[in-house]
Amino acid sequence: MLRLILIQSSLMLLVSVGAMKAQTATAAAAAQAQPKEAIDVRLQDSLRERDAIIRNLLERVSELERKLNIGNATPSKAEENRVPTPSSLNSAVTSVVSTSTYDSTERQATEALDQALIVRGGLLLPSGTLEIDNTTSYFSASSDHVTVDGFALLPVLVVGNITSQRVREDFLLPTFTARLGLPHKFQMDFRVPYGYELIRSVDANNVQTSSSSFGLGDISASVSRQITTEHGRMPDMLANVLFKSTTGKDAFNLTSSQVALGTGFNALQGNLTLAKSSDPVVFFGNLSYTANLAANHTVSANDPNNPAATKVGHFKPGDAVGFQVGSILALNPETSMTLGWDQRFTRATQLNDADLPASYLVEGTLRLGMSYLYARGRTLDLSFGVGLTPDTPNLQFSVGLPFRMSLWGSKPKKLPIK
Repeated sequence: MLRLILIQSSLMLLVSVGAMKAQTATAAAAAQAQPKEAIDVRLQDSLRERDAIIRNLLERVSELERKLNIGNATPSKAEENRVPTPSSLNSAVTSVVSTSTYDSTERQATEALDQALIVRGGLLLPSGTLEIDNTTSYFSASSDHVTVDGFALLPVLVVGNITSQRVREDFLLPTFTARLGLPHKFQMDFRVPYGYELIRSVDANNVQTSSSSFGLGDISASVSRQITTEHGRMPDMLANVLFKSTTGKDAFNLTSSQVALGTGFNALQGNLTLAKSSDPVVFFGNLSYTANLAANHTVSANDPNNPAATKVGHFKPGDAVGFQVGSILALNPETSMTLGWDQRFTRATQLNDADLPASYLVEGTLRLGMSYLYARGRTLDLSFGVGLTPDTPNLQFSVGLPFRMSLWGSKPKKLPIK
């Protein structure tokens, strides 16, 4: 199909040159009936028009040859910048032809696709570009607990009180993210979560209790570097290092009516992301390792004679290994769709070198997403997730409104949005 386009462009060039020659011959034939000054003006206009058409066609053919890599050869810089000489055009007149309209659609066609990759860590911003992303996420989780206050005579015979409790958790978490493209293929990210959390529980007697918190979560910062650039079978490869702080209120410093907005533990995370394009689809994969750093926190001493007694416990949260696979499909120049799977395994947490029961976590989430470019540099990013393991929130939904600005370097040209 692309070779057919190239042949058609060459035919257009020949037809245009023939048409211009016929027009020039016609103008020369009319020289006998018109004054010399009028003839010169018309000939000059005809030559300018012909030169503009020829130059435009030559540049388009050269661009198609460069993109197709015909004969596995890339045009040299001198060939790309070559300007037709007067002898080649049979004229001493040169004119400037702009291809901005011709190239704008191709440049614009990747905007929504690139934005989806940037949000998911598969692409870096150009150097000097700042992106501000305000994303609001909603999480809904539920669990059922059964508590036995007694003892068992047989595996099927329990003496004592059995109570059940149903817990519902709702999280509304706005997150402010700033991304800055740096020279030498670096990028810096800074995230500030600030949100609201509500926990409701209902016991077997239909008595409902609730607790909530509103405030700052755990702030994090990261640095990304592009290791390789896609060529041939080699994909884009990006490395990322993230540090998470403990700025959010954690579960060890709460009142009875509050819930935690932070973990209480610093963390270091390393990510390796691969992205490979197969027009119009981009496949991506991510492998991550999170090291949760140990910390001391005050906990209950579990002394029956003194219920208010506390002690300092040494916590070692379990490290986590995760991966992500997915694809992004460009539906049109403004819209792209994302399908992905997130998986993470977290080791058991230790308190004073003893494993805490039920602290080993397996999380799996199926994600669907969409990015829509509604204006130059402004995107609407939607993400929908369904938790398919007991340790994962049942429902996840987020809405992001990232926009970009150029801080240094050449500013991007404004392109029309259809």
